[in-house]
Amino acid sequence: MPAQYDMSPQIRPEMREDVQAGLSALQQGDIDGAREHFIVLLEEDPGLASAHLGLGRVFTAEGNHAKALEHFEEALAIQPDLAPARFFSAEAHEQLGDTHAAVSDYDAAIAIDPSMGFAYIRKARLLENDDRLDQAQETLTEAVRHSPQDAGVRLALANTLARAGDITQSEGEFERAIDLQPDMWVAHFGLGTTFLRAKQYGPARDALTKAARLAGDKPSVHQALGAALAGLGDHARAAKAYDDALRLDPTNMRATIGAALARSGAGRHREALETLQRVGRMGNRFPPVQKALGDIYLAMDRPSDAVDAYRAMILNSKRMASGDPAILELARNGGEGEDPAVFAKQLQDALAEQKTAMAEQMKANPRMFRERLMSRRQRNAG
Repeated sequence: MPAQYDMSPQIRPEMREDVQAGLSALQQGDIDGAREHFIVLLEEDPGLASAHLGLGRVFTAEGNHAKALEHFEEALAIQPDLAPARFFSAEAHEQLGDTHAAVSDYDAAIAIDPSMGFAYIRKARLLENDDRLDQAQETLTEAVRHSPQDAGVRLALANTLARAGDITQSEGEFERAIDLQPDMWVAHFGLGTTFLRAKQYGPARDALTKAARLAGDKPSVHQALGAALAGLGDHARAAKAYDDALRLDPTNMRATIGAALARSGAGRHREALETLQRVGRMGNRFPPVQKALGDIYLAMDRPSDAVDAYRAMILNSKRMASGDPAILELARNGGEGEDPAVFAKQLQDALAEQKTAMAEQMKANPRMFRERLMSRRQRNAG
C-alpha cells in the first residue's frame, strides 16, 4: 500500500501538514525524524488517529510489529473507519504469524473501502498460501469488480489463474493488465511464461521480448526468452538470450544449461560442453546438468558417454529414486550387452516420458505445481 494515505477529514489543515511531514520523513528513510514528528503530535493531541497510524509505521520500519500493532489498534479505537489502519494492522498480524487475524483485518479494510486493491491482493496471497486457491480467486475476482482499471489487481488475478492451470483466462487478465499499464514488465513476463508453459512458443517469444526491453536487468526474463526461442528452434538467438541472463547472474544454473543446449542445437557441440564445464565439480552432480550432457553427447554420436551421463542423472535424482522405480531399475541394471547407441536412446526416451507424465500430473493437480514452485523459491532464497 502506498505510504501516502488519506487523512481523516476531521484533521485541522495545519495538523494534516504535520502528519504529512512525518510520513515524508519516513519515506525518505529518516526513521528517527519521523518518530519525533509523531510523538510531538501525540503529545499535543493524544486523540489524533493519523499520528498513531504514523507512529505504527515507524515501528513497522524497525521490524517491531507487535509495537506497531498497538498503535494501529489505538488509531482504530479512535477512528474505527480508518481503512489504512485496518490494512496496516492486517500487515502486522501477518508478520506476527496470525493469518486468521490478518485475513479478518483485510476484510475489514475492504468493507470500509471496497476499492482498496492492495487489501484484496494481500488477502488472496494469504489464502493461496493456505491452500485455499478457490477463495483467493474469488477475492481477486471481487477486487476486479470494484477496481477494473487497477492493473495490479488484474495482474494478481492473472497469476493466480495461471497457477490454478486456467491458461486461457489468465492470458486474458495479463493482456488487460498490459492494456492498463503497457510498461509493466512483470505483466509481459507473466504472460510470456504462461504461454511458455502451454508450449505456445511464438506468443511467448513476443511477450518476453517486450519484457526484456522493459526490464533488461532481470536474469529471469532473458532466461525465459531463451527457452521460448529454443522452443522455436532459433538456437543462435536462444544462446544469446541465455548468455544475457548469465551476464547478469553467472550462478544461474538453468541459464547455463539452456546456453549449452542452445549451442548444441546450433551444432556447436564443443562450445556446449565447454559451457557446462564451467559449473564445476559440484555443479556436475546436479541431475539436470547430467541430462544436458547426455543429450549433447548423443548429438555428438558419443553414445557411451551419453549412457554414463543419463545413468548418473537418474541415480542422483531423489525424486526419481522415490517415485519412478521402473526408470531407476533401467538405469541400474539395463544396457548389459546392448548397443550403447540403442541403450542411450532408450534412456533418453524414458526420461522424456517421465517428464511428460510429471507435467500431466501437475496439470491435473495445480497444488503440486504450487508446491514445486514454492520449493524452488525457497532453494533460490538459500
